[in-house]
Amino acid sequence: MQERGNPARALFPEISQVTDLYERETRGLPEEVLRRTRDEKSWGLWSIRDQASHVASLPYRWLLIRWGEILFGDDLPRDKELFERFDGRMMKEAYCPQIQDLIGVMRDSFALAWEVLGGETTESIRDGRHITERVPVGKIRPGTGEDVRRWRENVTLKAHCTGVWIDPDDAELFHFNLEYTFRHMLWEAYAHLKTIQMHKKEEGVEPLVQIPQEGYIRVLRWE
Repeated sequence: MQERGNPARALFPEISQVTDLYERETRGLPEEVLRRTRDEKSWGLWSIRDQASHVASLPYRWLLIRWGEILFGDDLPRDKELFERFDGRMMKEAYCPQIQDLIGVMRDSFALAWEVLGGETTESIRDGRHITERVPVGKIRPGTGEDVRRWRENVTLKAHCTGVWIDPDDAELFHFNLEYTFRHMLWEAYAHLKTIQMHKKEEGVEPLVQIPQEGYIRVLRWE
């Protein structure tokens, strides 16, 4: 735990509010609406339920799996059995059959993010600790057909001014620090919440929450 410096929570107070936004935006939606996809839309391949499932898993996957050894060593703050509940970048439906179950998981997942932020400072999340991802040209993300390299170049690097960089000696390696990680989780949550709102508009249902127009929302397009 970092004992000196400015609290990192001051940079990302919205992390503690993400689940409330999702709970309000999905409350009362019938099952057929929650599960409907729109293959004709670039944003419609994942249903409302899929969007929520992905975001519910987000802090778990980044902080426990990607950052786990660096942040916690062998003393993870959540049981490793949790890893068996992931289905790629979502939660397995068997463990979260209802949207309320997903919201409950999301609440704990983002509580974990808030816990980690509480042990960091604005200085420590920008220090030399970082994680690395190899992203060769042509790498495709299973399930979505998304070109990972194109995403990193056209979205990640454009949206983030700091916290992510390409290795000067190996152009396939991307490095991420903790500041990027928390910013990414927050911006991902906003982008998927906007996608939920787009689904609702197609159903003739008005969105309920205001989403900050920042980060990925300023780079991505919803046709």
